[in-house]
Amino acid sequence: MNKTIKNLLLVFTLICAIVFVVFIIELIILNRDTGGDGDTAAATSGSIPANSIESSANPPQSPADNRSSGVNRASESPPPDQETGKRYELLYSPAQKLVLYADEELFEHEEMDSGDIFFFTDDIRASLEICPAYAPDGAEACAESYLDGYLEGNESFVSGTSQIKRSALSGVFVSGVNAGETFEAWIHDIIGVSGDMGMAFVIRYSDNDQRNALYAILDTLELVPSP
Repeated sequence: MNKTIKNLLLVFTLICAIVFVVFIIELIILNRDTGGDGDTAAATSGSIPANSIESSANPPQSPADNRSSGVNRASESPPPDQETGKRYELLYSPAQKLVLYADEELFEHEEMDSGDIFFFTDDIRASLEICPAYAPDGAEACAESYLDGYLEGNESFVSGTSQIKRSALSGVFVSGVNAGETFEAWIHDIIGVSGDMGMAFVIRYSDNDQRNALYAILDTLELVPSP
């Protein structure tokens, strides 16, 4: 074999070796890139934040949605506590009765010639009186002088029409103080009855505990149809 052929074979061998090395390198790079893309895709699909999913399932609410939610929450609020104590039904009008509740441990009930009275068992001066009120000139005019017999000359103050505590009934409110006792009254126009008669709710107390207990009775006032 001459020298020229040997040189050609050597060159050819070197070229084949180079091509083989390049092929091996490209194959390694290709495999690495393919594996990286798969890992990246897997990582991408498996790393979605939970809060992103929750945000998609629960998009932000608009102010209108929030108002609706508030209405729903309000409608789902628990009902108020039921009245406690003994139930009393008092004369109101031919078509309706006046219903209220009073704690029997705190109060005694007595029917008077002109109405009803609930007084404390340990202090009969502290009480709630419910009785007819003569109001030929209206409840406002009646209220101006209604407490005169209780205050013995002390001044009373009329504050206009208001709810009788948390009940559905209303009346013209008047108040005054005499010898350390507070008097409060509501002059109520009897609904559905013509004439000059109304109804007075008068409470008398000397401390906050008595006042709160009397208010608790007034909170339960309710009109119901007569049978």
